[in-house]
Amino acid sequence: RQGHAVSDSPRCAAGLGRGRWHAAPFSGLAAVLAVMVSANPAVASIIGLDLLLMPALSLVLVTAAQMFIVGGSEIDLGVGAFAGLISVLSATLLYDQPWLGALALFVAVAAYAGLGGLMQARKIPAIVVTLGASFIWVGIGYALQPTPGGASPDWLTALFGWSVGFMPTSIILIAAVALIVLVIDRLPLGVVLRGFGNNPTAMIRSGWSPTRYALVRYLIAGLFAGAAGLSLTAINTASDINSGNSFTLLSVAAVVMGGCSLLGGIISPVGAIAGAVTLSLIGALLGTLSVSSDYNAATQGLILIALLTLRSLTTDRRSER
Repeated sequence: RQGHAVSDSPRCAAGLGRGRWHAAPFSGLAAVLAVMVSANPAVASIIGLDLLLMPALSLVLVTAAQMFIVGGSEIDLGVGAFAGLISVLSATLLYDQPWLGALALFVAVAAYAGLGGLMQARKIPAIVVTLGASFIWVGIGYALQPTPGGASPDWLTALFGWSVGFMPTSIILIAAVALIVLVIDRLPLGVVLRGFGNNPTAMIRSGWSPTRYALVRYLIAGLFAGAAGLSLTAINTASDINSGNSFTLLSVAAVVMGGCSLLGGIISPVGAIAGAVTLSLIGALLGTLSVSSDYNAATQGLILIALLTLRSLTTDRRSER
């Protein structure tokens, strides 16, 4: 019995370390909200939470898109720019000429999905293709709308502006995104997508088509990034091609904070969503503490470095045991 206790203790410690790491994004989010509520109790009201969390929805959706790309051992450097393009399309063409706007949105998502096929066909690294695509998205956006403006269609504003009265709409929408992402990940499709991120050679030898699932991966990501662009227009009631610029790197930070592996094959849907919400609240937290917003990016970086350090220490301790 004593021998079993000794042999089991490393595994118990390793499990505890993993549990602490997986709880990190939730602990961080809870801490941020606790500080803000203690400084201003009105934050805890339904209106206060909506004002605080609704702007986070766009980053949550972009993070969901980035998470599926990272799950395939790739990084998309154009996902934020694509969300900005969708925002411009929805505030211009979709508002003025709904059928043409709907067609433009369909073509944009199809083009985004096609990036996966291009990478497989030409064996070009994702980081190169998506970076090049980001310039295309921004160029089209500027051609359609050189300066911020446009208007959100009434139905789009209503889609993100409803209320149930007893719970903040923002929490319901963020929870719905988390649920959808979790369901996709648990489906056989999600297992296959993670399989290509973990061991693509084995997946190909088993008969799975890398091109087909690259297209599916980028189609899923394109749909989430497109939804982020629509939410930007609905929340801001206008559009700006640069509105999603910061989302690209923040989404990478969020998926890492949430417990996803940049090497692919391991994703954490709910953790990534929690990481996205936490990062989006940093600016509001600094404002609550009367700290200049100039420190926003630096604070986000420090949080990411701290979590990565914690993750590294946890991993090292597990390997030593």
